[in-house]
Amino acid sequence: MRLKDYLPTGPLRARFRLGITYDHIDDYLYSIAPARDRLLEKMEEYAETNNVPIIGPIVGRFLYNLAKASRSKRILEIGAAIGYSGIWLGRAVASEKGSVTTIELDTSRAYLAEKNIKEAKLSGTIKVVRGDALEIIPKLREKYDLIFLDSDKEIYLEAFRKSLKLLRKGGLFVADNALWSGEVSTGGTSSEARAMILFNKEVSGFTGMSTVILPLRDGVLVSLKE
Repeated sequence: MRLKDYLPTGPLRARFRLGITYDHIDDYLYSIAPARDRLLEKMEEYAETNNVPIIGPIVGRFLYNLAKASRSKRILEIGAAIGYSGIWLGRAVASEKGSVTTIELDTSRAYLAEKNIKEAKLSGTIKVVRGDALEIIPKLREKYDLIFLDSDKEIYLEAFRKSLKLLRKGGLFVADNALWSGEVSTGGTSSEARAMILFNKEVSGFTGMSTVILPLRDGVLVSLKE
């Protein structure tokens, strides 16, 4: 996940724009976005100042709605960062007495994630697991209603393959940065773009998965396990 064009002095909507949609559409979306509470705003400010990639409020609201609409109770997140997306997901499942398991390799970010989760009063809902996701996923035994992938792009394909068996039938597999600033559509040559091209192709053509990529922010892939 990345926010390559954070604008330190720009308006909120400019912070999360990645240039794959028309500016006036982005402006409109952010201008009507519901206000967030102070904790989310502080996390957005921290992410901007410290160059930490987060999904931003529009995708955050989208994840919240997906989790609510699917009545998800058990969620697996691959890539916690500072806990921003985890809090959106945690708030969605809290009313259902659900749980979020989120994996983070970076120990300093995992610490911040736990701190923010505690401030959000979601410590009983969200569990941060430290370590390499590709090593941790095979050890998990729970079935999940929703899996959200937002980590290093080079592991996307393997993370999908390893975690799919944990997703229940009728569950949702969601991945951020599916369009990678539009580079996937122009044959991008960076390692990240190549990884995302392979990932999108495999998930979209995977038997038993119904997949769509939405051009929201940096592209959000949503796949239903049929």
